[in-house]
Amino acid sequence: MKETRKHHRKTPAKSRAVRTIPKASKGHFVGELVYNNSNGQPQRLGFASLTEFRAGICLIYRDDFADIEEQLAALPFNHPNGSPSVHYFDFRFTTKGGQRICISVKPERIAKTYLYSATIGAVKTAAVGNICDAVATVTERNINPIQLHNAQLFHAARNPEPALDVEIIEALKMLDGPVSIDHFLADIGIFGRGFFSVSRAIRFGHARLFMPEKIRGKTLIESAVAA
Repeated sequence: MKETRKHHRKTPAKSRAVRTIPKASKGHFVGELVYNNSNGQPQRLGFASLTEFRAGICLIYRDDFADIEEQLAALPFNHPNGSPSVHYFDFRFTTKGGQRICISVKPERIAKTYLYSATIGAVKTAAVGNICDAVATVTERNINPIQLHNAQLFHAARNPEPALDVEIIEALKMLDGPVSIDHFLADIGIFGRGFFSVSRAIRFGHARLFMPEKIRGKTLIESAVAA
């Protein structure tokens, strides 16, 4: 009899954005993604530009990721000339060690201007020790293409397949040297349907890349689990 499996997926928690993100915007890449937080609860994360999307997904799949919040409440600060204003951070990233980093996502052409540099310096004075431990600016030039590719793969493969994942981890224990993902999966008779499972094994430290690169079928991996 063919096994019937029922998938009971949790309802994603609402976006925590305080500043409203438009549902649609002509000429802008806006929307939400859903990721699984540290306790397995799906969480919505909004973004208001393509660079925000790319920065957010790269942050979520960093090894030191603990939490991320988007579109924080207005932060009052004083411009260098003394005039009052407010700043909206796009993200607040929290590491596993507890460090909170407020992040502004800007186009490179704006971030490199003197006006922005002076303004973000004043914003940093108001933010550090108040709502975060550090301030950073992310532009399109900061998005590493290898990291982005792998983060998007980890995101696509984020939901576990328990039986298959256990089978992959057990097979990894038998490896005695580097092997391509395609060859590894062919050798154990799982083939392409195990690619996401291998991706999860890499993400969670059961396997490691032989060298830093975009994860594809030809990518060489090594076992990181004891036999």
